[in-house]
Amino acid sequence: MRTAPELAADDPCLEGCLAGRPEAIEQLFKMYSPIVQRVIGRLIGPTADLEDLVQTTFVETLRNLPRFRGEAKLSTWICGIAVHTAHHHLRAGKVRRHVPLELVAEKHLTVVQSENDHNIDSARLAVKLHALLDQISPKKRIALLLYVIEDKSVEEIAALMKATQAATRSRMFFARRELRKLIISDPELASLADGMLKKAVGGER
Repeated sequence: MRTAPELAADDPCLEGCLAGRPEAIEQLFKMYSPIVQRVIGRLIGPTADLEDLVQTTFVETLRNLPRFRGEAKLSTWICGIAVHTAHHHLRAGKVRRHVPLELVAEKHLTVVQSENDHNIDSARLAVKLHALLDQISPKKRIALLLYVIEDKSVEEIAALMKATQAATRSRMFFARRELRKLIISDPELASLADGMLKKAVGGER
């Protein structure tokens, strides 16, 4: 995975953002929007709301920027805001799934891609899988996908979701179990889940 860009708490760009300078805000957006788009896209799945959610994340980032003290990397801090934005949207139950397959970006299909997959088949699987994930509570869904897809540790997920590690492990356990039950009648998705969840079966890191 490509290393995320980082800005220190005293970087002139952040000082410019705090002062409301458009060029600094644009620089921040260009640096961190790919990370935000990837995280929200993977947590929510194919949706027409993606760009709006990215914008919402940056509105919240700028609103909360005075609180950033540099204790964590800026990318991690912004990722936490993206996770909160995704969770709020999922909890509201307003995810729009009617997205033309040709508009489903390749980077949002990671959960279903393999070397032999065709993009169009991956897109269909992504839509089907996330429709099932919609039936799992947002907290459990996000914890599982951050672990399996974003390769976050239990400690990192707990910090991003402002939860205990025990609660995070519990959410992941129940999310895996519920997802398996939901897809058991679909052989194609059942095979996908076995591969996707294999990493988590061995226990936490």
